[in-house]
Amino acid sequence: MRLTDDLDLFLNGHSWEEFNTPLISHYLLTKNKVFKNAAIAEAISFLKKQHPDKTITAKIAENAINTWSLSLPTVPFPGPAEEGKFSFIDLFAGIGGFRLALQRIGGKCLYTSEWDKNAKLTYKKNFGEVPFGDITKTENQKFIPPKFNILCAGFPCQPFSKAGVSARNFLGLEHGFNHPTQGNLFFEIIKIAYEHKPDVLFLENVKNLYSHDEGNTFKTIEKMIREIGYSFFPAVINAQTEVPQRRERTYMVCFKDQNIQFEFPKFQGEAKALSNYLESEVSEQFTISDNLWQGHINRSKRNKERGTGFTVSLANLNKPSNTLVSRYYKDGKECLIPQVGSNPRMLTPRECARLQGFPEEFLLHPSKNSAYKQFGNSVAVPIIEKIGKEIIKFIKIKKVKPKRNGVQCVS
Repeated sequence: MRLTDDLDLFLNGHSWEEFNTPLISHYLLTKNKVFKNAAIAEAISFLKKQHPDKTITAKIAENAINTWSLSLPTVPFPGPAEEGKFSFIDLFAGIGGFRLALQRIGGKCLYTSEWDKNAKLTYKKNFGEVPFGDITKTENQKFIPPKFNILCAGFPCQPFSKAGVSARNFLGLEHGFNHPTQGNLFFEIIKIAYEHKPDVLFLENVKNLYSHDEGNTFKTIEKMIREIGYSFFPAVINAQTEVPQRRERTYMVCFKDQNIQFEFPKFQGEAKALSNYLESEVSEQFTISDNLWQGHINRSKRNKERGTGFTVSLANLNKPSNTLVSRYYKDGKECLIPQVGSNPRMLTPRECARLQGFPEEFLLHPSKNSAYKQFGNSVAVPIIEKIGKEIIKFIKIKKVKPKRNGVQCVS
């Protein structure tokens, strides 16, 4: 009897979750040759531990992977079953805002990286894929597919120890490798872009990237991107016409073809009203305590008198909310919803999802605090989607043929 004939025997008392790894889940979803041999080798290692007395061949391991895939739970956003109209990788992926937006316009994600374990759980629940971990590690970077159209990254903004660092020096093109800022994650984007040469870099960061380190950080980013052969189109965009939130972020679109003249789409019109995105029935657990509410009032009074620090105010439901931030879970001061006859309340995690443009089908992290952090760190999905539609006008889009017998054909 083959091991895969009997699922219980195959598992040998172990959960399928132990078999759910970045390599295997990427292989199942992409069928990319980059992952196949390594995924099979990983499956062989797993099976040998469960069945040390049996000979485990590559065929048995591949059958095991395919059997396992049949037992996977259905996820809301698995992506296209076959090859997409274009391909992208999702770095610093968070909970998948970039992925959700680009899948909507026909893209297929070929690789995902995210280091935070809670964000990885949310990502897996929604996309069926376990992200690779720390992108600075060679063992994770080596599985990035050789070719893809778009590199997406909402990268963290970290100090640069040398604002004038050259991409040529950093990449070792002239004077050998000399990492100028240990741990600065932007430099990993430069390395990956230089090696793989995607058509487009699509980057997002905080509004204050422009002024960070007296403007040196932004100058360095532009300089290094241009030095590896890309154009550079930046814009600060407020999301309030697409989602009910005043959220200004810096977006950068960079093309390998420097003859392309890119223009960001217009984000005009009336700002979204918060009231249209609130849940009709909300548990009392989201109402803040008397002590917390009084603390907000007292701190606001002190700060107003000395002219510095925050002052809390209740949200105007006819306007967009203030910007969601990752610390929102602590006290909700950025957006408190007024309630008749009661203290104000915090937004619910589902409302936070709506404020970032995530659909109702999106599955939330089971921890309320983790969900708040994740939406505070996320991109606004409709902004990414709208910019993405402009980007793909300039890259070679695969022609998708009508489905035959339920299978989508791509040429």
